[in-house]
Amino acid sequence: MDVIVLTKVGGILGPFALIFGLIMNAIYEVLDLVGIPNVALTIILFTLIANILMLPLTIKQQRYSRVSALVTPEIQKINKKYKGRTDEVSQRRMQAETMEVYKKYGASPSSGCLPVLISFPILLALYRIIYNIPSYVNSIHDLFLTIATPIQQTTGGAAIMDQLIEELKISVTKFDFQDIEKIIDALNGVKTTGWDTVANAFASNPNVVQAINNVKDTIININSMPGGLNVMDAPVHFSQGMAGIFPGILIPILAGVTQYLSVKITTPKNNNAAAAPENDMAQSMKMMNVFMPLFSVWICFTLPAGVGLYWVCNSVFRTLMVVIVNRFFNNKDIDELVKENAEKVAERKGKPTFTEKLMSNGASNAQEETKKYQSMSDIAKANRSKKDYMPKNYTPVDKDVPLDPGSISSIAHMLDKSKKDD
Repeated sequence: MDVIVLTKVGGILGPFALIFGLIMNAIYEVLDLVGIPNVALTIILFTLIANILMLPLTIKQQRYSRVSALVTPEIQKINKKYKGRTDEVSQRRMQAETMEVYKKYGASPSSGCLPVLISFPILLALYRIIYNIPSYVNSIHDLFLTIATPIQQTTGGAAIMDQLIEELKISVTKFDFQDIEKIIDALNGVKTTGWDTVANAFASNPNVVQAINNVKDTIININSMPGGLNVMDAPVHFSQGMAGIFPGILIPILAGVTQYLSVKITTPKNNNAAAAPENDMAQSMKMMNVFMPLFSVWICFTLPAGVGLYWVCNSVFRTLMVVIVNRFFNNKDIDELVKENAEKVAERKGKPTFTEKLMSNGASNAQEETKKYQSMSDIAKANRSKKDYMPKNYTPVDKDVPLDPGSISSIAHMLDKSKKDD
């Protein structure tokens, strides 16, 4: 299995990775002070703290879920009313009526997806940190540095590292032997059974061999998990028989089970009842409820056990958070929630969200279009009521002029004349 090793995260994930990296380092340092330095335990506590930090988003999402039980049926009625009507005026009227429903309940069209959009880059940053813990935890970084320093000083070390990266199937982004951080990234991808291979490859440099012997056991111990697993190793090794399958197989199984239970528990039952069978969104959600547990099992088979541990813990802690939040909201009457939402909307009156601006523009345009069409209709009715009304550029046919067979007006005049003669 390929082990993906990444350097410190930049771009949009940079700020998230920096903050959570500091938290990860602080947790490990505390555990080290109390005499239990362990990456697996650090990941568990780190996941718990991350979910606590995201609690405001969870509250916002669950508040919307309660209110959406009232909003969804009315939105479905509006969609059914305008089903098949694709003209611009109908679409704008539908937007206007939809906006009125959201205003009625003090909800926002983006309330349901906004917490997910915000939490997504956070989750990506968490994954990156777990993949490359030495870049964020100082004590672990120092352990790998004691090995990386003599490796970089080894004659021909670059060629040896290239060979090890290929042999041990370590994936390093743009490996550069001159960059000691890249060497640490590569060493972080060495599995439990790979340290002897590294030592043998650098047998020509006693300093490397001694450094590995000094810190190898420490690195293995801090990465250890119950059952003899290691956070940097794949949880299952079929080639090793039953010893390589159990207990590692529990990680992907627990990932699938906890993800399934999380979906079942965190999805409000009243929302399921309100969703009509023909609702495309409801059908998509059902498919996701089946797909996500299966995806969890697959991804925890293929990725290091540390990522699987995070995946399981995240599902468990998120479910607990949602249960606690729902218990709080269940003590509130739904009318009280709607009233609170309406008050919040009133507080930010004059400062609509981006989505509300779009829908409001659509609503106002629909009213303008309706007035325009009504005005055009009134003009047409007035013109038809005039006795002398004639279409623009109309030229009457001269009865005395010989008929032109190629002229539509002449043919019509001829037919009209034949009827009178009959």
